[in-house]
Amino acid sequence: MPESRGVALQLNGVRKTYSMQHRRIEVLRSVDLTVESGEVCAVVGASGSGKSTLLSLVGLLDRPSAGTVLYDGRPLLAAREDVIEEFRNRYIGFIFQFHHLLPEFTALENVMMPAVIAGMSMSDSRTAARDLLDRVGLADRTDHAPGELSGGEQQRVALARALVMKPRLVLADEPTGNLDPATGTAIHELLLQLNEELGTTLIVATHNLALAQQLPRCLRIEGGAITEGAAA
Repeated sequence: MPESRGVALQLNGVRKTYSMQHRRIEVLRSVDLTVESGEVCAVVGASGSGKSTLLSLVGLLDRPSAGTVLYDGRPLLAAREDVIEEFRNRYIGFIFQFHHLLPEFTALENVMMPAVIAGMSMSDSRTAARDLLDRVGLADRTDHAPGELSGGEQQRVALARALVMKPRLVLADEPTGNLDPATGTAIHELLLQLNEELGTTLIVATHNLALAQQLPRCLRIEGGAITEGAAA
């Protein structure tokens, strides 16, 4: 684990319950979790264990049924919705198993999108996007549409898009789930490299235990609870 640089994220007594067909399903049960700034964590667990639910809560895409989530000590869930939306856009980056690139835009335009939405000038947005596409090895693919890129290239575009606002926190939900093993390993290595360069806090939910064990910290969700370390 890297030297402590302050707490980026803290969950206290977080619970998440869904109601389905007159039944209550408790996905997360009184979760307590602290993640240091710049730390890299894997989250593993069986399908349906709550990995995506956890990332949705941490990413301010959903709200817990109970408990608190603090960002740099701030209880943002108590803020107005517009404040939450601005924080999410500027300080949290998302990478999903399905990259969700916009097919009608080029790789460069897809990466620029969060910066443009945040109000950055077109010139600065373009410069930031080109720099990141260069960092992920796609300097010669900036004008290609997603349909003209391989699966691994599309995921690298998605990674660049997640980083264009230089977020404090990056959440990756099964980012290599649709990739072949070699490409998946390359994406994981790239995530770690960019974490080292940018100091971004990184949480990766994955079903790939071998890749998860390569990360500095591994958390396991089982029975709605989080424990340290992968299963034996």
